[in-house]
Amino acid sequence: MQDCANRALVLQAMGIDHAVERDVLVWRVLVPRYEERRAREQLQLYEAENRGARSTATYTAPRPGALIGAVIWAYILFTVFTLQGRYGFGFDWVAAGRVDVAAIRGGEGWRAVTALTLHADAAHLFVNIGMGAVFGSLLAREIGVGLAWLLILIGGTVGNLMNVIVQRPWHTAIGASTAVFAALGLLAAYLWTGKRLIRDSWARRWAPVVGAVVMLAWLGTGGERTDIVAHLTGFLAGFGMGAVLGRVVQQLAADPMRQWLLGAVSVLFVTLAWGFAFAKYG
Repeated sequence: MQDCANRALVLQAMGIDHAVERDVLVWRVLVPRYEERRAREQLQLYEAENRGARSTATYTAPRPGALIGAVIWAYILFTVFTLQGRYGFGFDWVAAGRVDVAAIRGGEGWRAVTALTLHADAAHLFVNIGMGAVFGSLLAREIGVGLAWLLILIGGTVGNLMNVIVQRPWHTAIGASTAVFAALGLLAAYLWTGKRLIRDSWARRWAPVVGAVVMLAWLGTGGERTDIVAHLTGFLAGFGMGAVLGRVVQQLAADPMRQWLLGAVSVLFVTLAWGFAFAKYG
């Protein structure tokens, strides 16, 4: 079935009329008689390219620590959600930490970070924990847990700042979804430009990008309180970083100690941001 679908995709890309038919035992791709010669030529080119890609492609082993990173992600989000709901330490976490366009433009840049740890309700929280854990773990398996989560945090922060640029002064927002879509963008761009798929066929090279855009459209545009612009800016921030770093990340990911240090920097980054919020409003 997959081979048949791949060949149908090739014909579609070349503008060749075709149909996919299922027989009792096999799937078939059918073309009109007048397109037979051109279809055979394109499929032969595809198969030759695919054989070459299979014979030269190299794959790296998954990096360790992906599960630990996902657990820490869930722990931080759940802890802040609990504190904000109970006004922990007598502090209004949402008022001090949310994206507030006027406040950020006035110098309270920490809000671009702290807003990533706040959520409107439990459903919002658990969706972001789940999606973030999936995308973050996949990225961590590729480039290492510490580097992955640091880039996700930076992508979410930059995405919030980009959102601030285009939104009106009274706009406010909370939620980790900007970072979640930054993780999706990072993963897609790394697989597209990095070494894992660089020698594969064109269809496989572009599959992560196409899949990520489909997921962005599917997951990032639904719901009454969805901040679509923040989802888009997070995705673009992550994709931009992933495209740049895809060529050099192998060297950065090699040292396990460096990975743990980068992970610690991520946690410290969030802690410092909340420290600024406490100093201003605590």
